Amino acid sequence: MKDTEVKENTKKEEPMKEAPEEPASSSSDEDEYDDIDDDDEPMDEGDEPTTCLFCTETSASIAIAIDHLDARHKVNLSQLQRKFQMDQYSFIKLINYIRANKISAEQLLSAEQALWQDEKYLRPGEYEPWLCYDYEVLKTDSAQAQPSVPELQQRIAEQSQLLQQANEDMERMRNDFKALLQKVHGDEESKGSNKSVPRNNACLDNEYFKSYSHFGIHHEMLSDKVRTSTYRASLLQNEAAVRGKTVLDVGCGTGILSIFASKAGAARVVGIDNSDIVYTAMDIIRKNKVENVELIKGRLEDTDLPEAKYDIIISEWMGYFLLYESMLDSIIYARENHLNPNGIILPSRCTLSLLGYGNDTLYAEQVEFWSNVYEVDMSDLRKRSIEEPLMEVVDAEFMLTDPEQIANFDIMTVDLNYPNFTHQFNLKVTKPGRLSAFVGYFDTLFELPSAVMFSTSPTATPTHWKQTVFFIDKPQIVKEGDVISGKITSRRHKEDVRALSVDIEVFGKKHKYMVV
Repeated sequence: MKDTEVKENTKKEEPMKEAPEEPASSSSDEDEYDDIDDDDEPMDEGDEPTTCLFCTETSASIAIAIDHLDARHKVNLSQLQRKFQMDQYSFIKLINYIRANKISAEQLLSAEQALWQDEKYLRPGEYEPWLCYDYEVLKTDSAQAQPSVPELQQRIAEQSQLLQQANEDMERMRNDFKALLQKVHGDEESKGSNKSVPRNNACLDNEYFKSYSHFGIHHEMLSDKVRTSTYRASLLQNEAAVRGKTVLDVGCGTGILSIFASKAGAARVVGIDNSDIVYTAMDIIRKNKVENVELIKGRLEDTDLPEAKYDIIISEWMGYFLLYESMLDSIIYARENHLNPNGIILPSRCTLSLLGYGNDTLYAEQVEFWSNVYEVDMSDLRKRSIEEPLMEVVDAEFMLTDPEQIANFDIMTVDLNYPNFTHQFNLKVTKPGRLSAFVGYFDTLFELPSAVMFSTSPTATPTHWKQTVFFIDKPQIVKEGDVISGKITSRRHKEDVRALSVDIEVFGKKHKYMVV
């Protein structure tokens, strides 16, 4: 089903209704927004007259109105919160859904699923206290009430039924997904295939987008000075290439790249993201008074954009080992469907490199550790520790070979077969030692009149991408001048299309890894 787009409302809203004894305010919504931010003592949101959601009765405050809902209409907001796992946004949608559809309390109580999930119910309408109430306090209030034994037994029965239904749905989805994968990967060795890649397992994809709703991941990315300053430089140092152009920011997150594009002179910027962080980004755009940026909530492939074509597509799509997350799929879709002729994509090119590495201390901590864990032999977990590559900032002192480029992706021509490649490598040993791992890293290039780039190499300033460490089962002694020959193969994972299956054949053995 299509994700309904959520756009910023650029029209002026009517002034907020005031109590009868106060004169009507003539200030704009923007002024009211600023006033709320600047007040030392926020207005008590609970002292406004509040009209019931299901009848015409008006209460002196929202607290009284909530009690009225419970006593008169048997609608307990805390119970609704627990039943539908509702957050602040869900309650706003619920209020707008009730007002728009004029449903009764009985209809709401009989609902088995949240019918108000459509993003259109987040669009601002007429002000009322219900929309400003802090529903998070319900968690505190409800936590104090201990459920009775019959209530707990009923919950267990309901959860068991839901679990059974979920298992059946997951099994059907798993079978459907396998059928899709067999169809798409039936000719895995074909090159340059433009067949569409199946969408990921719905549960995994939901978790993927949900992960970008958390503050921490955006703090990590924005704190990465190498990443963020290079993107800013690519735009601000190339104003001539940006000025007057339309820009599409794919996976806009907090909106920082959209703001950089606006500062570089773009005529119009549209940012799209399927994570809830986009709602906070809308507030950031408004608070910084960036008037030519519009943000949309939705999955790019399912969403109608304000304009069909754009002069510049910009995105920070790179993942661990460059290709993890498969967000490049969306950039290819944007290029094929939304880029003007003679348009450009930023970044322009990414390369992937591999080198030999030997740090005995790191190998002991990550692999040999399992041989004796508090005098318990856990060597069965050693294989697992090798199969899952380590994401770590490694010390360049322990690089034993020159790096070798294993893949080169021109973003203007790359196709959906990009995760599937094989490279025969010949790594020249520059320092003697015990080789215990191979390290992968990538370089990102913005090929503009004022070209900029950054590297995630062990010899460069560390980034939040770190490096990808592929440990081998049996470390090998190497000496200067040796050449380590082998083969690395990458494939899109068959069950989680955002992950990678990587094989490294070297020293007479094949090592299998999963980049997740």
